[in-house]
Amino acid sequence: MHGGPRVPGESGLQFNARMIVPPAESAGLVNTFYVIETEEPLVEEAVPAYSAQLVVVVRGRLTFTYADGSSAQSSTVFINAPQMRSARCVLEGPVLQIGASLTHASWQRLANLPADRVHDQLIPAADILTPEQIASLESAAAACREGLIAPEALCEHLTEVIAAGPHPLSADHEAVVEAILRWLASGFDPALADLYASVDVSARQVQRICRRFFGVPPAQVLKRFRALRAAMVLSQPGLSPKLHDELMATFFDQAHLIRDIRRYTGRTPSQFRAESLARQLLDPAGHGDAGAPLNPDPT
Repeated sequence: MHGGPRVPGESGLQFNARMIVPPAESAGLVNTFYVIETEEPLVEEAVPAYSAQLVVVVRGRLTFTYADGSSAQSSTVFINAPQMRSARCVLEGPVLQIGASLTHASWQRLANLPADRVHDQLIPAADILTPEQIASLESAAAACREGLIAPEALCEHLTEVIAAGPHPLSADHEAVVEAILRWLASGFDPALADLYASVDVSARQVQRICRRFFGVPPAQVLKRFRALRAAMVLSQPGLSPKLHDELMATFFDQAHLIRDIRRYTGRTPSQFRAESLARQLLDPAGHGDAGAPLNPDPT
């Protein structure tokens, strides 16, 4: 587990945010689990362009406003579809929420909803989960609310739901998604030709599968991952200066850097100098494939 100190939000309010490394049984299903708490009555924060999230709200209420201006409110169990851009979130506290950041493959196994058509919106749990699954998560939330179980215990319940995804992937889809992830992890600015050369399907099929799982074609996925990685580097001062220089060199100029980071994180580079919930949740360890190249080499 990554413990999170209490940190001020955009208006100086206090959060307790922590990420929980998925156990072995969650491998390939979840990038990270996270717990967010605040005792403050009203807090607004930016939500970066994450993969799909399955969330249980034990206390409080969240209201999301997306880039297109649409808004939606949380329920006890809800799903935040994959985000192509950053969103704003108002937390009406006291808040306690536990979430699972799904991998791109596990989201399709669970929901079977193409990310290029269903994104940047809250999805009612009943549209994806069975009544029994929702009841199980709601019961766990009630037990947590009553102090009978710790927030971290909900991770096991979330894993059980995600692992039961009823939509198996085709072999072609699985192979292409794995190839895209290897390509993204191979460097900060890999060539598209390298991706196409690594698979046994046509470039057009790669583009189609990429849109289904990642929401956009490979070049746009790389742009999003690059911006998120830049935000991680800027928000985590302990990361290697060498990584910082290599990543920043992939941007055409400072204006492109600022524009892309704002688009995908809701902040400018200078805003990462201040403590915030978003900065807390930009730890590379919590971002699966996007953060992998920035994690220290365990060897």
